[in-house]
Amino acid sequence: MTVEQVSIESIFHEMGFKSSTDYAIRKAQEELLRELKVCNGRIEVFEKKYGMTYMEFDRLFNELTQFGLFEREDDIMDWRAEMYVMREVERRLAQLVQ
Repeated sequence: MTVEQVSIESIFHEMGFKSSTDYAIRKAQEELLRELKVCNGRIEVFEKKYGMTYMEFDRLFNELTQFGLFEREDDIMDWRAEMYVMREVERRLAQLVQ
């Protein structure tokens, strides 16, 4: 480590972190948790709109006549995308915890 790196590391120590890596991991976790919260909020909008989970919606897709076909198709694609993003965020968060 150079003298500059040592003084930078001391700043992180003074802030209560073990290292700059520890700080970076904490900030990444905070960002992923924020992203997860946004994702969950978007998923909750769909769950509230249809009164069911994604799995139920997917199973009953063709029986939901109170909503138009184009609206349901748009929603299922957006909902599926949010579920995928949520799983990816959870996966990355789990990797940081290890």
